[in-house]
Amino acid sequence: MDGTLLDDDGRVPDAFWPLLDDLAQAGVLFVPASGRQYQTLHAVFGERDGLLYIAENGANVVKDGTSIVQEPVDPAIIAPIVDWVRTTAAAGADLGIIVCGARSAYIERSDPDFVSHVSRYYAALEVVADVQVAALDDVVLKLAIYDVGRAETRTGPAIRELDLPADVVVSGENYVDVMGQGANKGRALVRLQQQLGISRDQTMAFGDYLNDAEMLDAAGHSYAVANAHPSIRARARNIAPSNSEAGVISSILAALPHLQGERATSVL
Repeated sequence: MDGTLLDDDGRVPDAFWPLLDDLAQAGVLFVPASGRQYQTLHAVFGERDGLLYIAENGANVVKDGTSIVQEPVDPAIIAPIVDWVRTTAAAGADLGIIVCGARSAYIERSDPDFVSHVSRYYAALEVVADVQVAALDDVVLKLAIYDVGRAETRTGPAIRELDLPADVVVSGENYVDVMGQGANKGRALVRLQQQLGISRDQTMAFGDYLNDAEMLDAAGHSYAVANAHPSIRARARNIAPSNSEAGVISSILAALPHLQGERATSVL
């Protein structure tokens, strides 16, 4: 989504919607895969026949509004991560913790700028007094830590040093995501391939950041957009134009020329 399909204003390009219709008519399954929660992805794409969602970096796979795969975090990791964020923020760091449940996401930080920023990614969001208490009534799929400009250099290494039973991935310039061990977009994609009888060679995947790495490995036709993290550009088999140039759209049309009917040609 961010940095891949969405443009620089955070919008789905207008040209994508007729292409999505063409993909469906051609029998090609489109699966939004994101670190965002399912509720946010659903608000963008809605209900469409055959549309599945890989949300929360693969910890929640949803079909027809129902989770068909959930990979919760180990509850034991929540307290040490929340404590680290609270302590580091109290020392002056611009940090925030988002506890991402299946029902809602929870934050303690309530300043308007932070709430507004987080709301872009979490349509179901609650400001609570204690995220650990709120987590007791939900299935926690991910912990997201917001760290302005230092996610890769400060928060990522610090959380890994806690040596918890979890996977830690830098999912953007300002975000570190903590998942259950082995949970990622790639594993979710492989499960869908197996369930649907779709081979790796029949799969295209697009990505831009480190949380896309395993998903690109699971696709025979992997694309990093030109603005992607250097390690993702090196990992992908192909380079697509940047998100600001609608690289996902142009790459799909180039790979599937039979889609270039009257409506598809109009977006070129």
